[in-house]
Amino acid sequence: MLQEFRENPLRAPNWRWLRAVQVDSGGPKPSKVIDGAEGFEWIRRILRLKRRHALAANNPAALYTLARIDRNIFWAHSMWADEKAPTRWAIESYILAGAEDAEIAERVGCDEGVITAYEAAFFNVREKLHNVNYIVNVVLGDAVSRGLSERQYDLLWKLFGYQGGVHVLDAVIGKFTNIHKPRNAEEVSEFFQNSAINSMRHKAAVAALTVPINTHTQLPLLEAYVKYVEIERTTENAEKAQIGIVQNIGAMLTHLPFKVGSKLDSASDKMVPLDNKAAELRSEELMILAAGGKLDDQQVIEELKFPGE
Repeated sequence: MLQEFRENPLRAPNWRWLRAVQVDSGGPKPSKVIDGAEGFEWIRRILRLKRRHALAANNPAALYTLARIDRNIFWAHSMWADEKAPTRWAIESYILAGAEDAEIAERVGCDEGVITAYEAAFFNVREKLHNVNYIVNVVLGDAVSRGLSERQYDLLWKLFGYQGGVHVLDAVIGKFTNIHKPRNAEEVSEFFQNSAINSMRHKAAVAALTVPINTHTQLPLLEAYVKYVEIERTTENAEKAQIGIVQNIGAMLTHLPFKVGSKLDSASDKMVPLDNKAAELRSEELMILAAGGKLDDQQVIEELKFPGE
């Protein structure tokens, strides 16, 4: 409720668009008192686009005419309306990263005015970038607290952009950091090596945000953290420390028991012999085995069978 009001501390990022929808539904007309001077002008501009877009429907000639009347907000709306397009999430992530309109336009491949219109009409958050709780709880939503998956790349981009800035976001979206192109055949091997190292660092960073905390992962995560602290303390060379950390995180991720109720890839895992047995392990028993321990009555449990076997 009231997400479309400018003074609402929990207003939606697209509050100006929602105000235009409200006006068309018989709500209060745009007002400088309610919407602010800038908001008043943008809401009226959005209303004109919205009404003309409805009249144009799917008529190509009418849409071409509409695009010429106010091309910036027309193309901003076109990108915002396509929820499956990565370009939308990239624009919003760069805004959260603190990028200027010209920087975003250069990366996206559009005019600067389109980005200005997008931020004003559909993702008006710049004046609240310093309000951390608003960004986390309203813009990013409860998925940040509940847990993310790698498929939620829109939220991952926004989170990395907000935390790390423009250059980190460039690397997350583009997958590559500043790796120089080989100038000759001899440098190809070095290119692949650097690419592999950077890819592992990227995957480790994503994994750190997406690995869930439960009875199967909490002990391996604690062990990984302890190794991280040990490496920081004992390694003199900072670059070697980073490589060692990445390698340990990669090894930890390889053996984390992400799969539940199915055979694990690691043949050495001590839970594998029990997967097809009649016994159903308790949570504390699963934790002991996941940590590499052995149950007191493990042999008895392994010998249990279903009736008729």
